[in-house]
Parts: sequence; structure tokens; C-alpha cells
Amino acid sequence: MVRCYSPLRLLVGAAFLGCAAAAPSGGSGTGGSGAGTGSGGSSATGGSSGIVMNPPASYAQNSANAAFPFPQGHTLPHCTFPTYNTDTVETAYQNWKAAFFDGSKVIRPENGNDTVSEGIGYGMLIGVFMDDQPMFDTLWSYAKSKFDTNGLMTWCIPGSGSGSCSGHGSATDGDEDMAYALLMASKQWSGGTYASDATTLISNIFNHEVSGNILEGGDGFNNANELDPSYFAPSYYRAFAAVDTGHNWMGVLSQCYSVLAAAQGSDGLVPNWVSAGGTGISSVDSTHGIYFGYDSCRIPFRIGLDVCLNGSATPEATTYVGLISSFYSSKATATSLAAINDGYTTTGGAPNYMTYAAGMAFLGPAGIGAMAAGDDSLRDLSYLYMKSEATGPQMKVSGTFSYFNASWGVLSLMAMSGNFWDMTQP
Repeated sequence: MVRCYSPLRLLVGAAFLGCAAAAPSGGSGTGGSGAGTGSGGSSATGGSSGIVMNPPASYAQNSANAAFPFPQGHTLPHCTFPTYNTDTVETAYQNWKAAFFDGSKVIRPENGNDTVSEGIGYGMLIGVFMDDQPMFDTLWSYAKSKFDTNGLMTWCIPGSGSGSCSGHGSATDGDEDMAYALLMASKQWSGGTYASDATTLISNIFNHEVSGNILEGGDGFNNANELDPSYFAPSYYRAFAAVDTGHNWMGVLSQCYSVLAAAQGSDGLVPNWVSAGGTGISSVDSTHGIYFGYDSCRIPFRIGLDVCLNGSATPEATTYVGLISSFYSSKATATSLAAINDGYTTTGGAPNYMTYAAGMAFLGPAGIGAMAAGDDSLRDLSYLYMKSEATGPQMKVSGTFSYFNASWGVLSLMAMSGNFWDMTQP
């Protein structure tokens, strides 16, 4: 969620764009020296060639009542995984938690220790799939304490330091991540009110953040002609439709794919913000104009998951992941992703601001898109980059690595190891 549209600025030695993300201040921007050779997804009881699955009992956060204790290695029916080790995912999660979970909420140290609903959503997703019920429950309690009158979390809660955000109203991406996490929690852990909380939140999202079938930015940002395609989460809407039958979630899914198809260029580069007809707009981020950046970098994760779970049921999704993966691969070498930048024009050129080597917010989702596109080389390079960055020293101390990059690194590692899927499916 990017709802504070400030100019490019320097902060703690790293370049920050908008309010959500930073160029990597602790990593080298390289993809590693070689790619994995694993043959695909593993099961919860074993694993494929080169994939190391450790027993669930070896991870301290696992609860006694979990239906799916970490690690799962749950096969995604239409994608194959890189060679992975679940200890890598565990270390990345523990580093992320130590740096950004302060015991009550997820904070952004680089933004004055403020909290955004997006971060609460990321934390709840991490919590439910990593089987960290105490953190999950704490974050959900915090979110509810910041609800607005529509039953949606206020998007920004200021922190104590300078650079902290300010604002009102909700942000749709944070709300839908929370709702999906709650739905998964109803399958992960027995007891509690996860299922009813999920259906209530899903209904509130539709009632206050959807106009017709158009997914808008939030309940205080109801503009059906200023849309953020990185909020489109079609695999979620399939799950929402099964429990919220009174609302047309499949219509929302179809509309999202129509907008995405209209918005993407020949390289799959989608602007951060678009009109309902898919035309890039600069009114939301007037400083930098129309470009592919720290909002749209997340799209390959959300669309890639839909392909991995549901295959070619939606042809627009298959087309998109193929285009964006081809673009990323054209910028990579056989052994490195270092030449990929953290921003492009929609035709693949340099935008009108200083770019940096892409970090995990770009290269993690790129790996999920590559899994969906069947681009094993790009997938493997992405995994190796995530492994290097998320388990390194830059993730261990708050403030030395951006919360946004770190969060997408952990979520991407989870998805690349079969620890992010739809628990409501068989």
C-alpha cells in the first residue's frame, strides 16, 4: 500500500520512493553465483531432489493445534519450486520478526517506526503460514483496535520518529491480506473466531472498497478511475467467493484481469496506478509520473500465485506472467540479477528519477512470476538472491534494511518453498 506520495528522498543512506519502499541498503543486488537444480515441488512428508525438508518439530514457533505446522512444502499444482532448504525460510522469518515486529505491531523503522495496515497484513500472512499463532493473534487484535467506522483498519498509524506517516481511511491491499490470512487461520488452528472474522472483513471490503466490480484503493480513496493493479489478488477472490456468496467476487476477479490486460505493455510492465481502462495515470504520484515501480513490482507475486494454484483458468494471467518474466530475464545474466533496476518506464526505459539495483520487493515477486511462467532459471536466481538477502546480517537489526523489501523477501521465500497456498483447497 502506497498512500503517501512524497518525492524521492534520501533516508538512512537508502533511497526511498513514496512511503512504502526503499532501495536495498544492506545487499549487493546480485543473484548469486549459480542456480538451483531441484525438480519441483515437494510434499509435506518428504521432498524432491535437492529439497531439504526438516521436521515440523524442529521449529519452536509451531503450535500444538496446527493443522499445517511449518514446514509444509505444499505442492502448487501448476508450478515447480527451486531447490530450497526450509531452514533458509525459517531464518528469514525469524530475522524479519526480530527486526519489524515490536511485540504488538509491525513497524517501519525507516519511517519513524510507524505502522501501516499493509504491514499488519504481511505479518498475519507470515504468521499463519509459519504457524506463529501468538504473533498472528497479536497483530489481528492491533488491527481491530484501529478499525474505522466501516470495520476496516485505518491505513496509517503514526510512530514516534520523524518521517512517520499520517492519514485516514483504509487501504484495500492491507485489508484483503488480513482477510485472506484470517480465512487461512480458520483452517490452520482450531477454536477462535477466525472464520467469522474473515467473512465479516471480506464483506466489509466489498461493501466499502469495491465499486460495481472495480477494486478501489480504500474506503477513503474511492476513485474508480485511479486504481492500483498491485492490489489485485485474484487467488484471494476465488477463496472469498466461496465464503461470501452474497457478493460478486468472481466479477471483481474478472474486472481486475481486464484492467491488467489493458494496462500491460509488450513487456508486461504495468504502471503503478492506472485508470479503469488501463491507461497509466500520474495524478496519484505526480512527482514521478507513469512508471513501473514500488507498487507494481508486487503484481507478479499476486498473479503468479493464481497461475500456480489455478493454472490457465484465466488466460490473462498466463499471458502476464510470461511477459513480465521475459522482461526480467532479458535484464539478467545466467548467474546474476544485478542489472535489474528498481524502476522502469512502461516501455522498459529509465524513469525520470534515480534508480538503484532492485531489492527483494522486485526480485522476490519476480521469482513467483517466473515459477508461474515456467522460467526455471529466473526462478532459481530469485531464490538464491532471497536466500542471500533475507538470511544475511542486513535483516537482523531494525533500520538497516527496509521493511518493505524484507517483507516481500520472506513472503516470496514462503511461496517458493510451498509454504504459501490456499488452505481451503483440497
